[in-house]
Amino acid sequence: MEKLSQTLVSKITKLQKRFESFLDNDFENKVEEAEHIQASFEPSRDTALIRGLSQGLPDDHIDRAIIVFSRLAMFFDAGILLENNDGQWKAQASFHKGVTQLLKNNSKSIVKIPNMTLLSVLKTDSKAMLQKLQLQNLDPENKTTCLLIKASPDFAFILFSSMADLWLKEHIENVRRALINGFAD
Repeated sequence: MEKLSQTLVSKITKLQKRFESFLDNDFENKVEEAEHIQASFEPSRDTALIRGLSQGLPDDHIDRAIIVFSRLAMFFDAGILLENNDGQWKAQASFHKGVTQLLKNNSKSIVKIPNMTLLSVLKTDSKAMLQKLQLQNLDPENKTTCLLIKASPDFAFILFSSMADLWLKEHIENVRRALINGFAD
């Protein structure tokens, strides 16, 4: 009986090592893929793509905000998804050069946003916002413009763009119109 249990434990250990090896290799491929995407990333200004930003969205407002946020990753250098918890806006997710990630609980910071109408756009200092949220890695060279859009009473987007103001004004207006179409109930 003891020999049988040792054999069984040995086989389970080998199987576990194979799974770990597979998962390690899979994770390494994802990291390499993300690094490749980030190295060649350039935000899109294609108005046809922007119009599609809010198409086919779910009815649930939480799912809608998450999907729109992930789609915004192709139009801006970086972004942060904020969620309102009793008046405290907490960073829940971010994207940088096309790659989206959830933020870990210990790194979630609280930020205050001014009273603003839904889907209006405010401009603010990128460096100060990123320091407040402890996410300076999203713009290490401080070359972006920071835009704040309150998409719903529960969710807001902080978007960072390195576009020149001449193009950024039209770009953000196209994005704002698409968001209005997606969040208008």
